Amino acid sequence: MGTYPGGNIIRVTPTLDTSAYGDNDVLFNPVEIPNAVSSRGGVSRLIAISYLNQNTTVLDIDLVFMQVSTDLGTINAAVDITDANAEAAYFTGHVNFDGSEHDCGLTNVKLYTASHAGNTSGKGTQLPLLLQAAGGSTSIYVAGVLRDGTPTLAADDIDLIFHIEYLG
Repeated sequence: MGTYPGGNIIRVTPTLDTSAYGDNDVLFNPVEIPNAVSSRGGVSRLIAISYLNQNTTVLDIDLVFMQVSTDLGTINAAVDITDANAEAAYFTGHVNFDGSEHDCGLTNVKLYTASHAGNTSGKGTQLPLLLQAAGGSTSIYVAGVLRDGTPTLAADDIDLIFHIEYLG
């Protein structure tokens, strides 16, 4: 299972659709964040999130965290999750990235980070955020929703970087 004293930085790359997105479309359905907690069914603290956008388009996105991998709808279509599926997902929270507030523009990519300060617009959940895995698992899941814009992205344009502190 592999534990890391104190915490971990975990990188995942969701698979994106390569057609133009629209506002409030599912950017990607759940991807696993392995070893997000140090013990089965355990709890950790998400202290910061960064994401690397290899497309220079400014993206406003919500990241939605859950214990059970549950689709938010069809990728590149409006969010469409039923009440029953929302209950089954065991959501643990979300973090909003306002692309104009969190951007560290590098020449050919954009790097965004949300940390304890949250975002200055007051939208979304501020960090830290507690995460809990389902019983018998050390993984949690994250899905993405595009909140503004109509970008066309490559399948691997976004890399998510989670800064996690393990709790006892």
